[in-house]
Parts: sequence; C-alpha cells; structure tokens
Amino acid sequence: MLQLCVSQQVNDVPFSFKSTGIRVYSFEEAIYHVFHFWRESADDFLSESMITWVSDLGLSYIASKMKELAGTDNFTAQILGFLQIVDYFNAEEINGLKITLQAWEMRQEWEKLKERADYLAQRGEPGRAVPLYKRALQYEENADLLNNLGVAHMQLAASKEAARYLARACALEPDNINVLRHYIEAAILCGQYENAEAALAKLEPNCADIQFLYGLLAYEQKNYTKAIAFYEKAIGLDSAVSYYVYKMADAYKAMRQFAKALEALHAISDKDAAYYVKEAEIHAAAGDVPASLKCMRRATNAADGATNASLWAKLAEYYRRDYDWRRAEKAISHAISLSPDNDLVRLESARIKKGLGRTRDYQNQLADILRSFKDRYRAE
Repeated sequence: MLQLCVSQQVNDVPFSFKSTGIRVYSFEEAIYHVFHFWRESADDFLSESMITWVSDLGLSYIASKMKELAGTDNFTAQILGFLQIVDYFNAEEINGLKITLQAWEMRQEWEKLKERADYLAQRGEPGRAVPLYKRALQYEENADLLNNLGVAHMQLAASKEAARYLARACALEPDNINVLRHYIEAAILCGQYENAEAALAKLEPNCADIQFLYGLLAYEQKNYTKAIAFYEKAIGLDSAVSYYVYKMADAYKAMRQFAKALEALHAISDKDAAYYVKEAEIHAAAGDVPASLKCMRRATNAADGATNASLWAKLAEYYRRDYDWRRAEKAISHAISLSPDNDLVRLESARIKKGLGRTRDYQNQLADILRSFKDRYRAE
C-alpha cells in the first residue's frame, strides 16, 4: 500500500547526519535512517538542527513532539518515540528494535562510548573520536580503550600523547603484542628512539610488522636507505600489507627519487582510495600538481572514497594549490555536506576563503574552529 509523505511540499534542503554523512530530504527518510543507523544517529535525531529542519518542512506538530522527546532521559524511549511519531514502521519492526535497544542499554556506558568512537575513527574522524574515548575512560580504564585512544592520537599526529596512552595500555596488558606494536610506533614517531628499540628487542624479529617498525625507526632518523631495506624485508614476509609499500614509497620520496617511489607503489594490485592518495602525494612532492589532481579525483571516485569528507578536502587542497578556485570551492562544499564538523574540512575551507581574499570570512571561520577545539577539550 502506498504511503503519502507527511510533508507534501517540495524540499531542496537536506538534513545531513554527521556520523554517516547521509543526507535526507523528507521526514520519512530521516526516520528510516534512524531506524537502520540508530547508534550513529544518537547525536543528531533530536538535535536542535534537526528539529529546526523538521519545522522548516512545515511539520511544526512533529517538531514539537521531538522537543518533548529531547527532554526525556531514556535513550530507548527517545528512539522508539521518534520512530512512532508517524505511522511508518509496523509493530513487528518496532518490537524487534526495542529488544535490540534494551539489550544495548544494559551494556556498560564505556562500551557504548567506545563503539561510537570506533565508528568515527574508522570513518577517518579521529578528532571526534578522541573525546568519546576519553569519556569512556572516566567509566573504565582498560587496554582496548587506551590502545584505540592512542591510535586515534597517532592519526592526529599527536604521537607524544599517543605514546603516553599506549604505555599505560602496555602496563595493563604487557603480553598484548598488538598494543606493544602500537606503542613502539608511537614512541618512534615522537622521537623516543631508545624506548622503541628496547621494546623492539623483546619481539621476534622474523615478523613483517617488526621489520616494518625497524624501517620506521630508520626512516624517522632520516636513514632512508636503511629504512628501505627493512621495508623490503617486511614486504617479503607479508606482501599483502599495502602500508609497508606506502612507507617504502615515502622513503624514496624523501630521497627525491620520485620515479622509484611510483615504481614501488605500482606493485600494489588493489588500487583503492588510499593508493590514489599516496600516488597524488608523490606527484605533488615532485611538483606535478595536475597529475596529483588526477589521482585525487580517482581517490574520491573510488568505492571507499566517494563519501570520505577528508579525501574531498584533500582534493580541494590540490585545486587550491593549482589556483583553480572554482573547483576548490566546489570540492570543499561537497566535503562540508558530507561532514560539516570534520576538522580537516573546516581548516581547508578557511584556507580557500583566505586564498580568495575573503579575509573576514577566513578570520571568522578560523575563530569558530579554535572555539570548537577549546569547547571539545574543555568538555573531556
């Protein structure tokens, strides 16, 4: 049986869910999204911005019901109440979700926070994941949480902070090899070379990851020839790990041997978004911005890159460096639509405004970014 939309007016203004980047144009699409992505929708579905969007659809009654639900404390009641504002899901669907939600509510708070943070980290948004990990640590301190928080800090290039959290994780689980490897990587990246070497000595050397870490140690100490030798050993032990090849390409790039960097990279058969990003970096380092742009377009067209806001921001950056302001604005606008709170996206947007001579817009956006940084870490 056909169902009419509760709003009959044409709507060209979407609501964008922050965690998934999915845009919806009707209230029915919104509740469908919340039903299927209820964990990821937790911060959005009763937010002021969504209530305003619903009101702008001409659905003032629904908006008022949403405000009432926002005042309740029980998450399950909020979700189920929201999904039943209109007659869209049948009783069987609602009851099935209710059972799932009640089971989820019984889990410990730190697990729920970690789950949300893990999702954001996997989406390439470690800046938004870190505060959630830290909130989880207020309830429970364990090696898994500390490890993931440390890895998120490494993704943010905050290696000293990463090493601190990972050292705590190692103290809790000294036999956890995965955590130890992450600690070694963080120690290398923040210049704690003696600590890294001491930890490496405890591990079996005939392992791809360990050879890679020795390569990283040499790389960070600018011994690129030695680093390449270790990376080659790592690849020989496990050729399936593309990251080893990317780092070997980085070593050649640091030596300005760009042809060898590309040659190493081209050995990878699975050319995903990460592959094209690395290829773009090499071309950019060689001064060939048009070639880097071609690679970044392939990255954003790849299946795993089309909805990645950080990649679209990188594409915008290359357009900016090529002084193609029209395409730079178009790419950054798309990135903002995918993830308006993404730090990399907002910073690149500010740089483009500066390049276009919109000084006041640049200064205002930069102030907003700094304010949000302060608010985020003040709330931790």
